[in-house]
Amino acid sequence: MSDDTPTERFDAPTEPLPEAGTPEAPATKADDDGQKRGMLIALLAIAGAILVALIVLIVVLLSSGGTNDAGPTPEFTTTESPTPTPTEAESPEPSDEPSEEPSEEPSATAAPPPPPQSPSFATFNGPNKATCPDTSSSVAITWSWSSSNATGAWFGIGTNNAKAEPFESVPTTATYTFNYQCSEASQIYTVTLEDSSGRLTHKTVTVTRD
Repeated sequence: MSDDTPTERFDAPTEPLPEAGTPEAPATKADDDGQKRGMLIALLAIAGAILVALIVLIVVLLSSGGTNDAGPTPEFTTTESPTPTPTEAESPEPSDEPSEEPSEEPSATAAPPPPPQSPSFATFNGPNKATCPDTSSSVAITWSWSSSNATGAWFGIGTNNAKAEPFESVPTTATYTFNYQCSEASQIYTVTLEDSSGRLTHKTVTVTRD
């Protein structure tokens, strides 16, 4: 019987002890894996938020950069503003020049002498119709005129140049009466003026029988 007692194995109870401990270990690992996944998801969410913030910052920087590009243009204008300041120092020199220019302007207006004035009729009055009682008589017609810059005058019948074909010489300012021949249906009469330079001015009127 003593031989049978050692044959009993006490190792059997030792084996289930580790078996009871083994299932506890994988449970803790699963919890650790879940926590790691949660951390990864949180990190990914934070990274996404950071990326969105970076994109917003880049857009803001780009928009502000466009305004900065427009901004330096007035800065260049302001930097150029001091450049005319030395011209102001030189302003006394051109100040002498404009003082001479106005002096020349009135001289320019007064410089051109008045154009030579041809003789001209200041006034001219007279009928262009003759009231005839018949075709065999003559009626008196009176003209009057005044002139400027005229030194001589002529009266002509049937011509446009009384100096070239004068009926008679007349005053440069006058009241002149002549006889219209009623035998003519119409006739042209001319008064020609001449100035000291020999320039001529003509006044021609066609008188018709009424």
